[in-house]
Amino acid sequence: MDFLELSKKIKSISNSSFLGRLFFWSKITLSLGEIANYVENLVNATTKSLNDNEVLSKKIIELESNYNTEKKINHKISTELEILKNRNDLLSPLKIKNTELLTELNKLKQEEIAKDAKRDQLMNKWEEFQTSAERREKQKEEIAAMKIEEEKEKIRKTWLNHEENINSIIKLICQENNIKFIEKNEWPYNKQPDNVIKICDEFIIFDAKSPSNEVLDNFPKYIRDQVNKLSKYAQHKDVKKQLFLVVPENALSVLQTKTFKDSNYCVHIISPQSLKIVIWSLKQIEHYEFAEKLSPDDRENLARAFAGSMNYIKRVIQINSDINDHGIELTERMLQLISKKSLSSIKDKALEFEKGDIINASQQRGGNTVDLKKQSVRHKDLKSKAVNHEIITPNKSIE
Repeated sequence: MDFLELSKKIKSISNSSFLGRLFFWSKITLSLGEIANYVENLVNATTKSLNDNEVLSKKIIELESNYNTEKKINHKISTELEILKNRNDLLSPLKIKNTELLTELNKLKQEEIAKDAKRDQLMNKWEEFQTSAERREKQKEEIAAMKIEEEKEKIRKTWLNHEENINSIIKLICQENNIKFIEKNEWPYNKQPDNVIKICDEFIIFDAKSPSNEVLDNFPKYIRDQVNKLSKYAQHKDVKKQLFLVVPENALSVLQTKTFKDSNYCVHIISPQSLKIVIWSLKQIEHYEFAEKLSPDDRENLARAFAGSMNYIKRVIQINSDINDHGIELTERMLQLISKKSLSSIKDKALEFEKGDIINASQQRGGNTVDLKKQSVRHKDLKSKAVNHEIITPNKSIE
């Protein structure tokens, strides 16, 4: 039902007569009910509209408040946006400059990376070179140490074989000079010396002694003890009271004393190189058996010759010892002069040259004697060459 129908029904009821109202009351009642329902619905709708209107009014007020707030925020944002626009206008050149700087920075980084790669490559090459140099230096040191160790081993073997070598040398000398060598089964006493020869019915003892290792600090004390132990041989009447200890040539230099005298015997320290002349001098003792048959001049000449031989032997031993000391000292000085790292190449070359520098002394074969006439001619020839090359100054005897 709408408002127009309601108006018609109200007019119809108002214009109806008494009889019409009496006879058509039910119809009027029905219309009134409808009008009442419509009015009630209208009132409810109005009430609801009022309530909704109130809610909407509150929402409108809230929206207006929010609108005002948003408007303020919008205004603030607009202001800030304007500021940012102005700032952006100011920053635009800086952005362009920043882009240029970034480009330049990237270029510098690329160059730095290339430089680092080149430097790393050079460093790797340098490390390889240094490693190679250190390896070569280490190899040189190892080779030098090996050579030193080989020399030490050679010396140790020489010293270990010293007793056998001395025995062979003495036997050869005895064979050349017709001297009796006493074998072990021919020695009449219990304690057996290393080497014994017999001249004029006297036993002459040559004991071979060598260091136990390359450290020679205790060698003098060891020799002193061995000198004292030789008393067991000197106590026999048919043993010559002049005894000999034969030590290696390179160990002789550490011995300050070469002759040890006791009340009953005397011990001489000699090198293997001195054996030949020592035994030859001892061999001359046999000549004294015929001294009574010699003339006074021959006796005097023989005594002088023997004295000169003994002096010559001692001087040879002394000179060899002094030359060894001086040679060792000069070698140490030369090694110190070229021991600097900057002179290592000279040191290496010197060691290489030393391998090819050979000193060949005159050789003597068994069964042959030294020809003094040839040696005299050779000596005069050497003196003549030395004078001609102004190595020595001629004296009156040469002139």
